[in-house]
Amino acid sequence: MDLLATKLPCPRLSSSRILARLVLIGACAFLPGTAARAEWMSGRQLAETCATGVAVDRAMCVAYVMGVLDGYRERAQPVRTPADATAGQVRDVVAAYIAENPEKLALEGRELVKAAVVAKWPELQPKAAPAKAKARPSTRTKARTRRRN
Repeated sequence: MDLLATKLPCPRLSSSRILARLVLIGACAFLPGTAARAEWMSGRQLAETCATGVAVDRAMCVAYVMGVLDGYRERAQPVRTPADATAGQVRDVVAAYIAENPEKLALEGRELVKAAVVAKWPELQPKAAPAKAKARPSTRTKARTRRRN
């Protein structure tokens, strides 16, 4: 059987139906979509999300915490966790920190995550590099500057 020669049934569309479909597609292109808003999670929102026993909220807490840590990974001073720590364990660390430090709920969620991880595993965090001292101009440079003036 030659598949290329087989005719498939194809309903005929009238020109008015084709035009109606094109108008509908065009109208849909101009409909206002739901605006996506990216908002930072506040410390209070993170506390509520991480403290519940609802599976969806717990999953959202884990996703948020891991997203924050992924964001810090590329920084000069990344926030580090033990290599064998699971996402659930890190979530538990953050939830416990929030419960023990309610005065810090005014912070942004990402700052709470960082503070919790640093407090739990301070020995894993990179040490801050010392500030570089400004190089003093050499006497040769000073002499050139005087000659130009």
